Amino acid sequence: MKLRNFISGVLNGITATALIAVAATQLYANDHSWNRKEIVRITHNDVYCLQQNIFFEARNQTVEGQVAVAWVTLNRLDSNTYPDTICGVVKQAKRDSSGKVIRNMCHFSWYCDGKSDRIPTNKISQAAWKQAGIVAQVVLMDRMAGYIFKDPTYGSIMYHSIKVSPYWRTAYDLVTKVDDHIFYR
Repeated sequence: MKLRNFISGVLNGITATALIAVAATQLYANDHSWNRKEIVRITHNDVYCLQQNIFFEARNQTVEGQVAVAWVTLNRLDSNTYPDTICGVVKQAKRDSSGKVIRNMCHFSWYCDGKSDRIPTNKISQAAWKQAGIVAQVVLMDRMAGYIFKDPTYGSIMYHSIKVSPYWRTAYDLVTKVDDHIFYR
């Protein structure tokens, strides 16, 4: 029943930023070692970027597959190899000399594949978009609460579809497979 109420609240307009701030405030009140910078660091725009990444990378996966993609995105925040914001991680790409993103040279393929990044208005896509938003919020709250044991990728920072064999895969340790994705650390 709590989950149903949570989802209903999210769909009725509670913003992710407010939910995360409330959850983090409660955690900080109980544990003074909590890093308050985490509250400030996650913006509404970051939640939107995470939702986009889940939607475009994993909307055809199970909820566990979507959670796995979200965790990889967030795990990258802990590495100096990647930007220190969620939107920075999601939009990381090689750029030409003028700063323009080079097509098909992004860390997440949907971001620079040349296709529209608009969310389709059909019912199936809209339901998937809402689900991606809920997954983004729940995973963010779990990460901020320190629930890393909920990460089904065990700290992975890379993944790919089972349909491809990228050149970089041998440079990482294979960790797990969730749905159609293989995860590496």
